[in-house]
Parts: sequence; structure tokens; C-alpha cells
Amino acid sequence: MTASASGRDPVPAMDAAPGRDPVPAMDAAPGRDPVPAMDAAPGLAPGRPGIEPSQRPTGWSRRRRLRTSVVTAAVVAAVSVSAWALTNGRGDEQGPSPSGGAGRGAGDDRPLFSAGCSSVIAMGQHDECVREVQRLLHAKGADIGVDGDFGPQTLRRVTAFQVLAGLPPNGVVGEPTKKALYTSRVRMGVWSPQKVRQRVREAFPEVADKAVAIADCQSFLDPLHILPNTNGTRNWGLFQISDARLRELGGTPREALDPEWNIRAARKLWSRDRDFGDWPHCERAAEAPRSAATAHSGT
Repeated sequence: MTASASGRDPVPAMDAAPGRDPVPAMDAAPGRDPVPAMDAAPGLAPGRPGIEPSQRPTGWSRRRRLRTSVVTAAVVAAVSVSAWALTNGRGDEQGPSPSGGAGRGAGDDRPLFSAGCSSVIAMGQHDECVREVQRLLHAKGADIGVDGDFGPQTLRRVTAFQVLAGLPPNGVVGEPTKKALYTSRVRMGVWSPQKVRQRVREAFPEVADKAVAIADCQSFLDPLHILPNTNGTRNWGLFQISDARLRELGGTPREALDPEWNIRAARKLWSRDRDFGDWPHCERAAEAPRSAATAHSGT
């Protein structure tokens, strides 16, 4: 071998090693085109022959967008669940307001509006709904037992409350009365029996003992006593002024439940003939007056 012009030894021929066949040339397989040279044409992406940048595969971008969408959906779901939980929490504390009223839920502090109570609570009923009516009346100052029995005394107290609250005095607890029991500021506190006796004596100095006995017989000295009659009329207050006499005197049921007004009205009726002819069935009370401590009949 002769030295090359560049001073390097010539590369020896790639003869096959002893015992091996020579490596064949990389000609294209039959039926296939030869693999082109890997030189990128001008304007094409390096390393990806024949593909412009705008034509790059989008699989990675799709995967990335999919992951982003999944993460975003998870965040939105978590926020929605949190908001729902917070809203429900507030709802449990405040609750819906039945019949437009404000406050907590019907099952929490307004049982009369719950599904467990009938739309109208009336005489003869005995349950927890009646107990709630009695509790509300008692909280407003009414003298009433809380036993769940809608008897005569509860009827009287419901009717008196309706009069004082400006509602039709029908003696049944419908929706308007239920609402008023929860929202009205009406107070049902009354004069004590001792104060009633004293004021009656002052108004009837001529017949003080008999006048007190008549009032005791008529109302047990209870200024909010109301007695319904079989003909649909009612008697009101200490001296049980009848509807007819009330119209004659130009009064109203609300005025008749005012002990001062009632005593003066009774004095006026007595003064006509200076007798208690308006209360004939209680005439005998003058000889055997009832004690103010006598319990009210019924609840």
C-alpha cells in the first residue's frame, strides 16, 4: 500500500472476516422504495422528515388537554359539593318559613306548621299539636295548663287570644292563628283575683259582696273568661256580658275582655233597676259565693 496524499494510511478494504459472509449492501427490500436520506428539507422540522411544524402529531396535546379537563372538572365538582354543604348547613339552621313567616324550619321551632299537625286544631283534639298551642298561649301570659287536651279552657284561651290579636274569634287554630301565635306580641296577662275583687267592690259600694259573688259565679273572676252559648252567641269577660248587651252598650269583644271596661258595663246594667236581673242564675251566689281559688273547669 502506498501512502495517501494527506499523510494518512489508506483505509483497508472491508473484507469479510474469515468464516463470515460479507455484509450485503442495504438495498431496498423487494417491493419497497429505498429509504430516503435523512436530510431535512428547508422549512421542515428537524428529525421529522417531510412534516411541517403545523402538521406535527397532536396526540400529546390531546392528552394534555384531557388531563387539564379532568382536573378542572374535579375542582368544579369539589367546589360545588362544598357550596351545597354550606347551603344545606344554613338551611338546617334557618330553614324554610312556612306561610311566608321568618325563622327556622317548620320542624324545628314552628311545629304547628309541620306535616305532623293538621291544618286546623280544634276542640276535642288531644295530641302534641294541642300541647304546642297551649305552650305558646302560656308563653304569652295565659293562665292555661299544658296537657295536650283541647278542652273548654283551651277553647276560651284560644278565642281570647284571637280577639286580642284582631283575628276572627272562631275558637279554632287555623293558619292565621298559628302564625299569630308565633309572631304576635299580644300579652294575655290579667288582673289577679284579689285586684278584681277590690275593683268590683269599689264599683258596687252599695252591694259589694253580692257584686263580687256574681262576678265569681259568672267567670271565676277571670277577665278573659268566654262562654259560648248553644245558639252561637257568646258571653264575655268578668260579668259575662252577652253579645246582645254588648251591642246595646256599643262595646266590642276586645273591650269586654278589659276588666275595667267590663266592670263599668256591669255597673251600668245594674244601675237601670238596681238589681242583677241580667244574671238571674247567679243570684243565689250572694248567699254562697265561690272562692277565687276554685279551679277552672276543664283545660
